[in-house]
Amino acid sequence: MQTEATTTDVAKAIDHCNQKFIDNAKKQLKDLDQFSTEALEWLMMEHYQFSLRNTKFLADAAELTGAFDTDAVKQELTRNYKEENGHAAMYKAALKKIDINIETRNEFLSTTHFLDSIGELVDGVPSAVLGAMFATETAAIFEHEVFLDISNEVIKRRNLGDKGKDLVYFHEMHLSGVEQSHREELGIFLHGLPIDQPIVEKQGIRPTIHTQQALTGAEKAIDAMTVWWDDLLAEIKAASKKQSYAMA
Repeated sequence: MQTEATTTDVAKAIDHCNQKFIDNAKKQLKDLDQFSTEALEWLMMEHYQFSLRNTKFLADAAELTGAFDTDAVKQELTRNYKEENGHAAMYKAALKKIDINIETRNEFLSTTHFLDSIGELVDGVPSAVLGAMFATETAAIFEHEVFLDISNEVIKRRNLGDKGKDLVYFHEMHLSGVEQSHREELGIFLHGLPIDQPIVEKQGIRPTIHTQQALTGAEKAIDAMTVWWDDLLAEIKAASKKQSYAMA
């Protein structure tokens, strides 16, 4: 993971790398007018796929981090799993209310590859799993921010009114402290760890952390998210342009 010379903290190093990915994606989604309504609806269906798999990722990560020499990380990931359990069903129902039927979705291979990549990452060594989950929980905040904007945009274009309130609530709920808490509570185990110290021994509830493994796990997760989002954005740009030509 490439970090600035002044960055010596594992959590800060991961955040620095993650922010580059987030800023690039947000920049491309700043002007939603460039995208067709159908393309934005498709994007929501693809995002739902992560919500659908997320509880398994959290459960698998909790199980793997049980190998740490304290159970604090496992307990935190288990808490996250319990909070997220059932959210995919809420998301699906909210999308259905604005006439987006997940059952009509065709597979997008980039999404499949992305989900498989995250699945592999949460089946690794504990420190790498912790780094990967910290990175994905950080990105989840950005995703709910942009999908709240996208939801409001689609609701406005379709003149859906109250039909869209459950969808708006779904994203607002995650931004009201849920995702921030998931990120911060995992960050406790990584904040203050020097990246030039290969192993930081157990202290209190914090387990022994292999810093390079944590950084590598986070880097692989960010790389997977970057590729997925690049493909998603390329797809909605192409679809919007194609529709624009068809209507001209």
